Amino acid sequence: MGARRRKTTIGRGAFGRPVPVEAHADQVLGRILYKGAPLTEDAVFLWLRRILMRNNQSEIFQNVRYAEDIGSFSPDIDLMEVRPNGTVVGYELKGYRKAGRGMKPPTFYEGLDQALAMLKNPVRSPLSAVFAGSVFDLVYLVHPEGSSIDQLTDLLQMCTPLGLIVVNHSGVQEVVKPKPNPFLNPSMKARLISRLDALDAYKTIRVN
Repeated sequence: MGARRRKTTIGRGAFGRPVPVEAHADQVLGRILYKGAPLTEDAVFLWLRRILMRNNQSEIFQNVRYAEDIGSFSPDIDLMEVRPNGTVVGYELKGYRKAGRGMKPPTFYEGLDQALAMLKNPVRSPLSAVFAGSVFDLVYLVHPEGSSIDQLTDLLQMCTPLGLIVVNHSGVQEVVKPKPNPFLNPSMKARLISRLDALDAYKTIRVN
């Protein structure tokens, strides 16, 4: 059996020494891309995060679970982007995962239910699923190249306002442009933006 892969904590170098977060994230992503390693959900997050931060100058939050004075996100939000112009975008990420001795891509419909739920998130109670209107202007489903993109593209274009982004080792491509979220609650979004410092989200990035 091969050695078990360990998670790398971005910002923590050899022997746990602190290193600059952005440089370390670029270094880890560079190794993944150079080796042509399967694009797991962690790798998809790193790739998309780099592009959004550099192109849009956005604030990025990982695995957002709760927003003060608004409610819980159920399911958790894999990646939340807050752009300088106040646009809030949610991303449901899928990637390759271990299957036997190899890796396999997500099925074409994987993550669709979670992305659709994002259109109405957050909820006052995850158990009762009472929606108060969404904080997201736009919502994307993000898949790695290798899943059945054609079927997913047709489904999203015909039936939903969701956008679709496809990630490969060369970059990120917007395949389906999202439509405005019909369930957006502007006052809730304004409260979210005013309290970004209080979001319950992952504070560190860990990559397998």
